[in-house]
Amino acid sequence: MQRTFVFVINSIGTGGAERVLVNLLEAMSEQRRARISVHVVLLDRMDEARELPGFVHKHVLDSRGSLTRSMVGLSDVLRRIKPDLVVSFLVRANVASSLICWSRGIPSVLCERMHLSSHLAGRYDGLRLVAARALPRLAYRFATRLVGVSQGVTDDLVARFGADPRRTETMVNPFDLAAIERDSKAAPEFDLPQRFIVAAGRLEPAKAIDTLIDAYLASGIEPGLVILGEGSDRPKLEARIRAAGAAGRILLPGYARNPFAVMGRAEAYVSASTNEGFPNAMVEAMALGLPVIATDCQSGPAEILAGVSRLHCREMTFADHGVLVPERDPEALAAALRAVLGDPATRLDYARRSKLRAQDFAIAPMAEKSWALFERVAGG
Repeated sequence: MQRTFVFVINSIGTGGAERVLVNLLEAMSEQRRARISVHVVLLDRMDEARELPGFVHKHVLDSRGSLTRSMVGLSDVLRRIKPDLVVSFLVRANVASSLICWSRGIPSVLCERMHLSSHLAGRYDGLRLVAARALPRLAYRFATRLVGVSQGVTDDLVARFGADPRRTETMVNPFDLAAIERDSKAAPEFDLPQRFIVAAGRLEPAKAIDTLIDAYLASGIEPGLVILGEGSDRPKLEARIRAAGAAGRILLPGYARNPFAVMGRAEAYVSASTNEGFPNAMVEAMALGLPVIATDCQSGPAEILAGVSRLHCREMTFADHGVLVPERDPEALAAALRAVLGDPATRLDYARRSKLRAQDFAIAPMAEKSWALFERVAGG
């Protein structure tokens, strides 16, 4: 008898969670497709940046960012579909799915993509922060399984959101390394400098692009800086670049539908982020052989580059697979840029280490682990 799995996410936009969901669906084996009917519920009616596989049944709600509307619409879809399992991504989808599934006795897997405590602290304060923390703390305890995208994310769920360690697991993101390599050969969407380093992410405060700009300007390195992404900080960042007289050296070309065509031509990847779950763009750059310089934020980069959830480094640190620096420390980040870009031997050594490390996140074993968990939670 065919079973029904429902995946719930806010929308299919440009973010990392959306890419992971599409990767997991595309990696679903023919045998599983024969015995599992897959539905995807999008809570918001928004432009879709990615295409779902043809075998997926798609349901688009119009929640407009509201948790209440999300719960009402999702409850109606689940009542009609009667799924054997619900898998959700991102906080609003996780809260709605957990509460509805608990009330109806449906097994659920909540996939948390962010280091939740620092993510919420970066967005809210005062009573709004108290409320934002209370919702997942209440709802997440009802999930059948909680999956953190890195060990730091999982530890945060246990320590600060009351998750039962016996019902948590850590599963890193899967990457289609062959597709990344293939797409890197395409022509870029933008005009690029002859030499440049690349960063990628939302132009929002948590990504600390202002720190990155200051560090780059202080580093004195020759290659330009290309920062892919869009966000509310764009006007402020553009003004900062103009004030420094660096408009010809620091480029903000926007969102790239194929970021790999840009990454594949860069000399290094850099991240100044203060909040990550598991930074997809970093691993994608590593798959293309880019040396990586990143901040040792509360989860993500250190797990990828040093094999531990966090180093708590106080200065530039040469880890096994990349260079880590403290958060919000433009001097240390500038020193790391000089160390990697100023020494060809160091750059080539970390390029080699990056490529090797990326193999640990290849899509086949990672996706298989996820699908095996979904089937196990669903009861078969």
